[in-house]
Amino acid sequence: MLVTDATWAERDPFKQQLATPLQAWDCVVWTDEPLTFLVVASSKRRGDASLPTGWLLAGPEVLLEAVSECQRDSFLVYVLDRATDGIGLHLYQVAGIWRERETNAGDEPWRWYSTSQGELRPCTRIRRYLASPPELVSERSFDTVATNQHV
Repeated sequence: MLVTDATWAERDPFKQQLATPLQAWDCVVWTDEPLTFLVVASSKRRGDASLPTGWLLAGPEVLLEAVSECQRDSFLVYVLDRATDGIGLHLYQVAGIWRERETNAGDEPWRWYSTSQGELRPCTRIRRYLASPPELVSERSFDTVATNQHV
């Protein structure tokens, strides 16, 4: 979840005007549930000064909705995921979003993400305790870049 405080609003009127129709903030914070995704626009898309460089998105559902209208090669996706020791944070490049094939009627499906290294990780902490991932269905794949390249 992404949150902010009214006192963290951008005070510079020029920067506020640049952000219109959006609101400018000096600071936002996030929680681990749901995972926070970082979508970075490609240099092609960044050519339009009115478009943001990137987006912080709370959860895989919001990510899927936000990129549904975007061209595949117009962005890269990363996830801020807590390290297994609970202290650090990993920034993984996301190669795809997956959902569990079987869900209870009416329930939102559990989602997983795959990294650019081919690792599957759950989008919610409670699913991390499964011995192995259940059967998964691909919902969306994303372009990736080699790890030695700059974003």
